[in-house]
Amino acid sequence: MSSPTRFWEATAGRAFVGRLAAGADLVAEIERLCAEQGVVAAQVTVIGAVRRVTYAYYEQDDHRYLELASTTHHEIVGFVGNVSLRDDRPFLHAHATFADAGGATVGGHLLRGCEVFAAEVMIRELGGVSLVRVPDEETGLALW
Repeated sequence: MSSPTRFWEATAGRAFVGRLAAGADLVAEIERLCAEQGVVAAQVTVIGAVRRVTYAYYEQDDHRYLELASTTHHEIVGFVGNVSLRDDRPFLHAHATFADAGGATVGGHLLRGCEVFAAEVMIRELGGVSLVRVPDEETGLALW
């Protein structure tokens, strides 16, 4: 049986903008900032470049992630993500697309291990909602 469609009304909260240090882990730094600031629900966007990228593709039939990586320098050409709670901590769920010098792209579900060259981050906190990830039997994912 399919999971029901659900939406919640959220309000705009605080906004954070900043630049990550070269060499930082893209995912870990965003999660660290959110934990320090008490952000438990947010929209996240990033522009910049990475020295190394780690990402994954979700195998829907097997309910597992296929982990991928590239040590080629890449521009971040697309990044959409959100922050919610998983195991009582802020968790970044982001999908990103990266382009190399020839314009070839790779992308998917972002993992820890993406090394920043330059990254400008915008985090827009969402209020009035409690977004908590819990196991979903149908998909094998941790969903709201």
